[in-house]
Amino acid sequence: MKYSEFLRWLKSQGVTIENARGGGSHRKATINERNSIFPFHGSKEIPEGTRKSIIKDLGL
Repeated sequence: MKYSEFLRWLKSQGVTIENARGGGSHRKATINERNSIFPFHGSKEIPEGTRKSIIKDLGL
């Protein structure tokens, strides 16, 4: 799964996405007062461990 596809999936789950403090290539995802900051590299594949960690952090 690519970062852009994963970002789209998160948004469909009701997650709010914003640029992390300082901008750059990281994003901050928030849902129900749970946060996760993760790298965003557009068309590159997201590592499975990173994807699972974000899902776990957000409680999805």
